[in-house]
Amino acid sequence: MAIGMHCLFRLSGRPSSFSEKSPPYMNVMHLIQLIKRLKTLVGAGFLSVLAWALGLNIVFAAAFYFAERSVQEITMLDALWWSMVTMTTVGYGDFSAQTWIGRFIISYPCMLLGIGIIGYLVGFIANALIEFASKKRRGLMEITFDNHIIVCNFPGEEKIIKVIHEITGSERYRECRFVLITDKLEELPEKLQKMKIHFVRGIPTDTDVLLRANLLSCRGVIVLAERPEDRTSDERTYTICSLVELLEREHKRPIKTIAEVVSKDNIKNLQRTNVDGFISSEGIVGCLLVQEFLHPGINGVISQMVTNLEGSQLYIHETTLDDYPIQDVQIGAIRHEDDIQVIGVIQNGRQILNPPRDTRVGKGDKLIILAQNEHDIQTIEQQLMQTTASS
Repeated sequence: MAIGMHCLFRLSGRPSSFSEKSPPYMNVMHLIQLIKRLKTLVGAGFLSVLAWALGLNIVFAAAFYFAERSVQEITMLDALWWSMVTMTTVGYGDFSAQTWIGRFIISYPCMLLGIGIIGYLVGFIANALIEFASKKRRGLMEITFDNHIIVCNFPGEEKIIKVIHEITGSERYRECRFVLITDKLEELPEKLQKMKIHFVRGIPTDTDVLLRANLLSCRGVIVLAERPEDRTSDERTYTICSLVELLEREHKRPIKTIAEVVSKDNIKNLQRTNVDGFISSEGIVGCLLVQEFLHPGINGVISQMVTNLEGSQLYIHETTLDDYPIQDVQIGAIRHEDDIQVIGVIQNGRQILNPPRDTRVGKGDKLIILAQNEHDIQTIEQQLMQTTASS
């Protein structure tokens, strides 16, 4: 099971659609959206009190300015500063009332009202932050960021942790954020909170729940078997993958989806959803036992190849070396300064390990490589094409 799970985590990146050079009207739209989100977070009451506080700040500043300008040098900006300092009870003392009107008619009400309004605002913000944190833990918040990976279903805390450790073990996803969708949790466990995993509570087979997790802006979806020991879990997996496929078509937005299948008998059904990849642990343990019996130590070799946490890994690379002999590609890899091996090729959807020497790489074929860095193969391709062009 553990080795099978490692095979889930090969997702492709997606560049951000955000542009730093946004037109002015877009900046206004962003400001409006920010105000709407702030209103949702703290409520309309908070914004009303904030408006009152700013309004009183201006009123007291104007009154202070007209009352004190004849006895001290002061500008309207100085008066605004004095009003805010007085309302917040900071009291720097750089400006103070000199007249009895400024002291008793203006300063007193400014201090009394300021203490009440500022105290109310602070309490409002504190309550809003507490409520926000509570909703976040209970999975009631809508995901607004993008370029995240969505994990559907909760087969267990340790499995989720292992999945995320494996993904973040890849340099490409080291800083990636994760969103867990499940209806099995009332609140996100403390270990997952510490890993800064976001939580959306709901059934992953619900379209609204998937959209609340910002499915259309994610980097990919991993669908885990809800109960790895129960074949009926594949029914939920099939439904989730079907919904993702429907949303892909409806919004014309490609979403890479990888799914875990409990029973091999259900793979054909899952393929109908056009899922990008799937794994099934059924039968793997038996095969590994036999291989370990025949060749003791082989399990350690396989484990290292499929984990991102140590040693070299297996990669599938979309090559540009059309019509090149596979032997030339393998020789180029051996001569390369970095440690890399071309161990196979995928042609017409068929994986060929240790291909015959006369095999030629066709258009659309993919190379199966063993390396510490996937990008090394690109250097080899460039060298081979340069050699061919010069000859």
